[in-house]
Amino acid sequence: MFTLEQLLEAGGGRVVRGRPRDGQRFTGGVIDSRVARPQTVFFALRDQRDGHDFVAAALAGGSSAAVVERIPEGVPDDALLVVVPDVRLALRRVAERIRAEHPIPGIGITGSVGKTTTKEFAAAALGARFRVLRSEASFNNELGVPLTFLGLEATHEVCVIELGFYVPGEIADLCRLVRPTVGIVTAIPDQPPHFSRTPSLESIASGKAELLEALPADGTALLNADDARVRGLAGRTRAQVILFGESSDATVRATEVQGRGSGGLAGTSFVVSSGGTSAPVVVPLPGRHLVTGALAAIGAAVALGVPLAEAATCVGTLEPPPHRMSVRRTSDGLVLIDDSYNASPAAVIAALTVLGGVGTRRIAVLGDMLELGALSSDAHEAVGRAAARSCDLLIGVGELAATIVRVARSEGLALGYHAQDRVEALVLLRRLCRPGDTILIKASRALALDKLADALVAPGQG
Repeated sequence: MFTLEQLLEAGGGRVVRGRPRDGQRFTGGVIDSRVARPQTVFFALRDQRDGHDFVAAALAGGSSAAVVERIPEGVPDDALLVVVPDVRLALRRVAERIRAEHPIPGIGITGSVGKTTTKEFAAAALGARFRVLRSEASFNNELGVPLTFLGLEATHEVCVIELGFYVPGEIADLCRLVRPTVGIVTAIPDQPPHFSRTPSLESIASGKAELLEALPADGTALLNADDARVRGLAGRTRAQVILFGESSDATVRATEVQGRGSGGLAGTSFVVSSGGTSAPVVVPLPGRHLVTGALAAIGAAVALGVPLAEAATCVGTLEPPPHRMSVRRTSDGLVLIDDSYNASPAAVIAALTVLGGVGTRRIAVLGDMLELGALSSDAHEAVGRAAARSCDLLIGVGELAATIVRVARSEGLALGYHAQDRVEALVLLRRLCRPGDTILIKASRALALDKLADALVAPGQG
């Protein structure tokens, strides 16, 4: 929450239209007119599209004010407009002002995979003792992180912020805003997503290490003990290093990991041990690969004073993020493992492992994995081999997914089909599915297979 005065002073702006109220306050900021709501400020950014073209829509949708670089057309005369030299810079400066005035502990989370789920686990674990501000969705870049802090309120006691990496220095810059005291690095697999945007695995690891370098000497760095590349970052921080994972030397360690319910789809249970104490953990998501995120969250909560048993219990209260290993059921008897939000090779293979463990007929709908650059061919071939081991019927969606189908068939999978897009895939599924089948849906975000999943659950939405 912030005031008009803070907006004007920090953003370097002036009111050029509308009549502000004394002490006017706002609850947050938006950059997409489609999600405008009352008491928010719309920031008219110039990016792939010019936000000034959507100011009127944002105000009609409920935003109380707009920050602009020029007065746009079609805006009512009584609309509250604040003109600034640079909208992007104003957004960052207002966020910095709010963060400086609320110096609560910050937890930064980065890694090539698992950031969002780990963030949600951490928010749940810390909820045992604190009111938590956390990044919405995957708000992890130079726009999303400042927008998150525009929602910071006086009653928040800790913030959990996801940090993405595309270019060197990006995480270091975000950390100047976040001011993390606890840093988590989830995983850096051999075939990371967005590899086409980065020159090497070493540069990715170095970028993630910027979070660790930003931690204070009395801070805590939580590193995945089961990932050699992440382990290797321990020397890049002056903070206390705590390892989490299933490895025998992990400080926060999981043992007795097992799936719950038929095929493990009812969730995952394990025992967490740390500092000589242990506690049972039950998380509402299937998949052994999600245990590390839960462990990191528990470790972060303990570092901030939450007792292990309380953190372990609260991790189980996680509200599963939409389209991330979400188990959904349709009216005609299908079970969906909806992991359609996004895809990387490691995440697809982990999801296929879950599918492989169910006792019903297993169907995988796998789409293109984008932005892999030179790794793309090998990655799609590896997924094809994994699919041959894990499913009974495969539908590949998109140009690159043809490789997945081709390799799976060469490895002995009899039923492999290729669809150009999600519409064709939906037609195939409706023709080939039988009641009782379990279907995994996963692809890069651009293929919009979340809409395919929704159409299966609620026919007519596809």
